[in-house]
Amino acid sequence: MLYRELKWLLLSSALLSYKLSAGQGPETYPKDYFRNPLDIPILLAGNFGECRPNHFHTGLDLKTNGKENQRVYAAAEGYIARVSISHSGYGNALYIKHPNGYTTVYGHLNDFFPELQTYVIAQQYAQRSWAIDLNLDPGQFPVGKGQFVAFSGNTGGSTGPHLHFEIRNSETEHVLNAALFGLPVKDERPPVPHSIALYGAQSVYVQRPVLVKLQQRGDGYQPAEPRLSTAEPFVRFGLLADDFMEGSANTLGVYEMELYMDDILQAAWRLNDIDFEQNRYVNAFADYRLKEEQKGWYQTLFRVPGNNLDAYTMLNEKNGLLDISDGKEHAIRIVLRDAQQNASTVRFAVVSTAKVTSSPCTLTWNAGKENSLLTPTLSFKLDKTALYDDVCFDYTETPSQYYSAMVRLGDSKIPLQSYSELSVKLNKLLPFDLRSKLIFVHQIKAAHLPGNNPQDAMAARFDKGWAVARVRTLGNYYVTVDTTGPAIQPLQKPQDIAAAGKIRITVKDDKTSVKSFEALLNGQWLRFVRAGNTYTYTLDQYCVSGDNELVISAADENDNVTTHRIRFKK
Repeated sequence: MLYRELKWLLLSSALLSYKLSAGQGPETYPKDYFRNPLDIPILLAGNFGECRPNHFHTGLDLKTNGKENQRVYAAAEGYIARVSISHSGYGNALYIKHPNGYTTVYGHLNDFFPELQTYVIAQQYAQRSWAIDLNLDPGQFPVGKGQFVAFSGNTGGSTGPHLHFEIRNSETEHVLNAALFGLPVKDERPPVPHSIALYGAQSVYVQRPVLVKLQQRGDGYQPAEPRLSTAEPFVRFGLLADDFMEGSANTLGVYEMELYMDDILQAAWRLNDIDFEQNRYVNAFADYRLKEEQKGWYQTLFRVPGNNLDAYTMLNEKNGLLDISDGKEHAIRIVLRDAQQNASTVRFAVVSTAKVTSSPCTLTWNAGKENSLLTPTLSFKLDKTALYDDVCFDYTETPSQYYSAMVRLGDSKIPLQSYSELSVKLNKLLPFDLRSKLIFVHQIKAAHLPGNNPQDAMAARFDKGWAVARVRTLGNYYVTVDTTGPAIQPLQKPQDIAAAGKIRITVKDDKTSVKSFEALLNGQWLRFVRAGNTYTYTLDQYCVSGDNELVISAADENDNVTTHRIRFKK
């Protein structure tokens, strides 16, 4: 152990010249330090900064030939600093800390290398939890560059076999664009712009942008009619675009965009690094409503008031708003680049033809301010970080046979950055034994619960005749109760368990989510591996020859518990 720690200290000193400093840019990233973590050529299924539901993609998704269990190698010398296991997010993941100030992350893995796998399983049994997050010391699992560390997989919030690979600043925990570190990525294809979104000066949520398709002409792209006329005296632009690489059919995200008017740079952004605290601002960086309407990720070249993302490298004094009120024709040019500096250009002209009259709004909620709705039967409060832009807020309340009225709070296609408290007054007496069973019925898509399943309701608490919960989406709500525990369904007959060498079950809740799960075999806690709603136990030393009784318990968000017994013989 002492030798390993001494070796680590010597490595740290020898590589001190690589040490990160605050504000370091990609031009100083080491270009020959990290190797390909696979032993097959890099083909990308996804890249850094892609817009995803409620987050930017923070790594490179490396293809694994459509297979699991490809060998994964340490990208550089260091030590395994963390191991995390979850049914969502990165799934089985390991984090290697390197002496040059960076950390590499490897996600959606299957098993780790044998010594680490044995250690992790022992910790799971010791903690009686399959989901686990372990922080390790430098001397426990040091690794050399190119050392085998794991098998690739499809665990967590993954939709197909691949390796999620990240490079982070170890000090700040910011995720850096791994494509800027000299990895052998062959890419000579420039981004492809598809469509322009033209906005006026008013809030993006009180207008409908004009969408204009683009076509390739010569060495660039432009609309069918290269001169756009608009009634808006001030305009802003968004762009729907994809990037590609040789050998991969997957669409990728664009690394940077620049907006010029009359050859003067007006706005630019570049996705070099992402602070996890800012990751949800993707809902302001791109037009959330257009995405919800299945029209794609229109990435904006302007900043709305509630967007605090650091990715913008330049914005004019009006945050990307362009003044064309003089009625003259203005030349617009948008340049797109990928991380390998392959570039495409969009060119067109825009001219303002008339004044715009704004639509009336009964109730306006403003970005950057606290907003609230208080009635005799409802309290809804948004803090000043919740809205990205001003909203024309509407609210209705309809009588129902449930424990509250059916409430409509604005438009579900308008995103919220932060959680807000919603309180709804109950409209009839609630028996004491049901107070812990209150739920807000409100559909929540899987995209709002990264890596988890969608759900139809969330637990609420009782407070002096009101149902209260923290919510992060607008839309429809009503209050009722949930007294039914999760459904536990075996996927095999008891007599088939011994031959199969494993036990597989599904656990689902019809309203909220599965909050806890425990399986005891003859009183011994068992390590069931979760993948979505499926739980699997591979028979190990705790399954003895002869008669066995397995007792499975699962609880939902309202602590409704279901117990299921399986008796089998090994």
